[in-house]
Amino acid sequence: MMGRMILYRGSLKSCNYRCSYCPFSKHPMEEGELETDREQWESFVQDFAKWEDRFHVRALMVIPYGEALIHPWYWEGLARISTYSKTDAAGAQTNLSFPVQESLTRFDACGGKREKLRLWATFHPQMTTVEEFAGRCKRLADAGITLCAGAVGVPEHIGLIQKLREKLPKDIYLWINRMDGMKRPYTREEQAAFLEIDPYFLRELAPVFADPKKCRERILVEGSAGIGICNICFPKRQCERRICSCYLAYGGRDDFMNQILFGPYSLFRIPRRPKAVFFDINGTLLPKNRKEGIPKEIWAGLMALFLEKIPLFFATALPYQDAKKQCSQIWHMFLGGVFAGGAHLVFGKEDREEFYYLKESLIEELTRLKQEFHFRILTYRNQGRIYKITLCRPLHSPWSRKEIQAAIEAVPEIQSGIARYFIEESCLQIVSAKADKAEGVRKICSWMGISPKEAAAAGDSAQDAKMLEICAGGME
Repeated sequence: MMGRMILYRGSLKSCNYRCSYCPFSKHPMEEGELETDREQWESFVQDFAKWEDRFHVRALMVIPYGEALIHPWYWEGLARISTYSKTDAAGAQTNLSFPVQESLTRFDACGGKREKLRLWATFHPQMTTVEEFAGRCKRLADAGITLCAGAVGVPEHIGLIQKLREKLPKDIYLWINRMDGMKRPYTREEQAAFLEIDPYFLRELAPVFADPKKCRERILVEGSAGIGICNICFPKRQCERRICSCYLAYGGRDDFMNQILFGPYSLFRIPRRPKAVFFDINGTLLPKNRKEGIPKEIWAGLMALFLEKIPLFFATALPYQDAKKQCSQIWHMFLGGVFAGGAHLVFGKEDREEFYYLKESLIEELTRLKQEFHFRILTYRNQGRIYKITLCRPLHSPWSRKEIQAAIEAVPEIQSGIARYFIEESCLQIVSAKADKAEGVRKICSWMGISPKEAAAAGDSAQDAKMLEICAGGME
């Protein structure tokens, strides 16, 4: 599940940098205005435990209009919040212009937990050099601080950002934000250059349509006590946007791709990089009632994982060939998976396979029930042996609970625990009792030499529940 976060923004509207495009560099704040911001922040910190209890908040991110971390009271407040036992992470957006050692000393003196601190650092080429910025990132990382770094994708800055990637430690993610105000799309060459720096860059280019139902795990709190949903619809309580137009908007949504790519607190933008990922197909990769195929934002996330060389697997009730047909546009990205509800496992493009078979006598037993329950029998076989049986009813006449109970009571293999069943829409599926998605994930992970806890999974049905539970990154 997504972790519930608060985004905090005080009345601060100033910055120590003087970037030509930024309005906050042109608004020096008076002493009284800064004191108001300090009072708002300290009041919020004082009440943070109440936010934890009321809204089950587990993480905080400061997203100021300007630069907050040059002011010592923000370090003191982040330190206090990090000491709360229920808080998993606390951090801020920053240009990294603060004095590193002095600030960390202040954080430590207030009892701060460095392992909980998260920094989203933005490179401003008008105000700092690649060497200086990369050096600050390295000093913070060496001090035990988790951070990401990034820049706006200005085409003219490609060479500079490539140099920054070379200078940064390899394990610090360097993200690229889409450039606002461009009057043309990025060229193929520009996209390729930015993708080589940031494998997640295509997510910036894929439109994400607003969906308020996916924003329930995020709250935006203004210093004056106003509450909203996110940074682009504040202060409204109801979203009126058509598109989630920036990372703070789409990256904070409670959806499986955000969680797989960035963990439960995805707004910190720090990749989690699982050692394998398992995806359900219908209802997950292919949303229900959608005819256009895989949405662009999901495809962009898959491409990010693929470019990161993270092994991808399907985990589906569909037989292998049906899955291949439905997912033809992304099939090349995957290394196999769990098919037919766990009855067929494939690893390494069919280099390694395993089936869990059913007895042939099941067909005779089910044939006797056809007239009573009005279903068609579909069988799936490998070298003549059955590994899955589907009892299909018309869409307008799905299985009722009473009919399901009566039918399975007439099947000795199910009653004895040799086989199991599950329902998908108007189909009753029968597979070996040894076959389910969770066991399939365990088996493939064992073939890879990893634990399921090192993997991530995404699914939306009861058949996915155990799979999500055994994977540390299970996403509903």
